[in-house]
Amino acid sequence: MAKTRTRSGCAQCRKSKVKCDEKKPICTRCHKKGFPCTPEEITLKWESDYHSRGLAFGRTGVWKRSSSSSDRQIPAQCDEQQWAVTRAVRPWSFLNWDAGALEQLYSSGRCAVPVRVRDAMEIGWSQPLPLTDSPSMFPELRDPVLLEYYVHHVCPRTTSSAKTASPFASVILPFCLNGSATVLKAIQALGACSWSQSNPAHIGTAMRLKSQVLQDLRHKIAHNPSFIVSKDPEVLVLMMMLSLYDIVDRCDKGWVVHSQGAKEIMRLRKHHLPSSASDDVTAFAELFFAFQDVMGRTACAKADLFGPAYWDEDDCAVHPWMGCSPALVSILFSILDLSRTRRQAITAPEQAAFSIKASAINCRLIDLNQVVHDPADESLHAAAQLKRLACTLYLHCSLYNADPSTPAVISRVHQILDTLSSLLARKMVVNAMWAIFVAAVELNPADDTLWPDPTGQSVCGRALILHALSSLGASSVSSVARTRSIIEKVWQARDFGSFQESADGCNDWEWHVVPLSDALSLV
Repeated sequence: MAKTRTRSGCAQCRKSKVKCDEKKPICTRCHKKGFPCTPEEITLKWESDYHSRGLAFGRTGVWKRSSSSSDRQIPAQCDEQQWAVTRAVRPWSFLNWDAGALEQLYSSGRCAVPVRVRDAMEIGWSQPLPLTDSPSMFPELRDPVLLEYYVHHVCPRTTSSAKTASPFASVILPFCLNGSATVLKAIQALGACSWSQSNPAHIGTAMRLKSQVLQDLRHKIAHNPSFIVSKDPEVLVLMMMLSLYDIVDRCDKGWVVHSQGAKEIMRLRKHHLPSSASDDVTAFAELFFAFQDVMGRTACAKADLFGPAYWDEDDCAVHPWMGCSPALVSILFSILDLSRTRRQAITAPEQAAFSIKASAINCRLIDLNQVVHDPADESLHAAAQLKRLACTLYLHCSLYNADPSTPAVISRVHQILDTLSSLLARKMVVNAMWAIFVAAVELNPADDTLWPDPTGQSVCGRALILHALSSLGASSVSSVARTRSIIEKVWQARDFGSFQESADGCNDWEWHVVPLSDALSLV
């Protein structure tokens, strides 16, 4: 008869899974190895606990030599089986390339970004994709869900087109995926900051990541020669992401500091590489800062940082990210430059020259025909139309000293609000921050009348603007809170004042808007 197992062995032998000879007071193995020979602690095991988990209790039902077939038992089955929750597996759950393969695919044009990103781009980012509990695209990242938030929620908010991918997805994202850990932290920081606007739980993560990116950027600039720093597109990308972070966060002077730093990098780049063509990443980063500069200057009326070289007055193709054409931005740039000389035109000849220039800019705007390559892209066409209307309104206020009581201003404001009302009804309010701002600060409080919208319901101008700002809060990467704050302050000033010019000859825009709008981003 086979010898059965005993339960009186020592703890050391039991732990090592070897047979104990059970000699007292110390077994042979513990004596030879110098181990303390203590009996194994007794643990009570309850059969009901094992059965509730669908497990056999002890050796019940296990075959042994001394057992007959009748002794074999089947473990008791629990009434309800509990299965471990597994994540859904989709075709895009697998990342079957490394950074080198991704770079090769990107350079060949066969694939720009991972499958999940590409699928979202192919549907045109018409709506932000929801976060899921599926496996992350990049499980090696410390905060992979933030990268997914950037892809699914931030990128779709940076383009006016429902059919064309944002450069933040098609240009910047592939570069970051092939770049250093710092650029990955930068897009995660932006994702966390954007997410924190609706979920404050991410504020700490956003600040931690931003601090790390700033530290890495400072180290890169301080420990490398200027010709190395200026040639590295990663520097401009980091500054761009930090600038966007500050715009979304509080829209203070921080983003302007990054713009000034980017200007210096771009100057050094042109000095060290005077004849080289910019790569796509560098070209977009430069466009980003130049456009932010122009749109922000319309509010604060300060001198430009980047100059007119980025704006071809003959390029009428609407850019999906800007929501307008370079030709329209060129006109805006001319308005800004000329408005700065308005108060300097004292003599009659100077005033006549000013009027001629203003008339020429107005003619350029009237003759402008912005082109949307895809006629079916309604959202991009609407964004371009809104910006053109806002540009006409801004021209009258800046160059012709118009105010909210001026018939031309009243007409343009109503055109903008009518278009905005229609877009809100169709949930197509994209890239409209600047147009909303210009119309809002020039809305006449004495003529905020009700008029029927496309659905037949009555609309009040101020209520419509607040509704539009609320919609933009969930569909844009901008500082809606600060923009709304400035608009409300202008409304309060108008409610308690009039439209007369100040003693130093400021027009209505310079008197009511400019003092409140330093470092305001309107992109």
